[in-house]
Amino acid sequence: MDNKWMRLFLESETPFYVYKLKKGDSLIFQYSTNYKPVVIVFYGTVYMMKIFTNGESFFLAILTSNSIIDFNITSLGSNYFYYKVIALENTYFIKFIWLDSIANFKYLSNIFKLMDVFRYTLRQYENSSCILLHKSIRYRVIQLLLFLCREFGVLNNNYIAIPFELSQKTISYITGSNPITVNKIINDLSNKLLIKYISKKKNLVCYFSFFRYLHDIKIK
Repeated sequence: MDNKWMRLFLESETPFYVYKLKKGDSLIFQYSTNYKPVVIVFYGTVYMMKIFTNGESFFLAILTSNSIIDFNITSLGSNYFYYKVIALENTYFIKFIWLDSIANFKYLSNIFKLMDVFRYTLRQYENSSCILLHKSIRYRVIQLLLFLCREFGVLNNNYIAIPFELSQKTISYITGSNPITVNKIINDLSNKLLIKYISKKKNLVCYFSFFRYLHDIKIK
């Protein structure tokens, strides 16, 4: 586990808190006018949802180590939604207050480190947004699997393994679908020998034939 962020905050004497989420657990955040909390993911992988009080939800991004989560971008309509961060694997966070960091980060190098994290996070948001570009739920599921293989995949002899549990319910949350539709898509891809659930249907692998299939249907 990389403790460079903990060292940075200790050296700058900036107050911070460390949180751990076990895989499948979640954190709820709401906009606050009293203080400006910021969270750095310094180990692990999460996905982030925007949840509205009417029950609707919207996938925002998949974030991994050295990402920053800033809930203070807007207060518009903040009484009508909250943010939910769900761990895809055991994940550690550092939470701090912006005003504390501004007062204590005396060195430009520390500020540059935070700027690098913002740039890296922006790229993750941009990459994640590709998942929802497709109107077809089938293509959204396929794009999600491609994204996870590209960003996190572990290469084996004839397949790429996604290294954390990915339930069909999680896929449905991210793609804005329902588990029944996702189940049909996953079963179809499995029957075509393109993907497979292993370890009691908890981990997905994508065979090399899956990527040839993507080339044929022009998914990139």
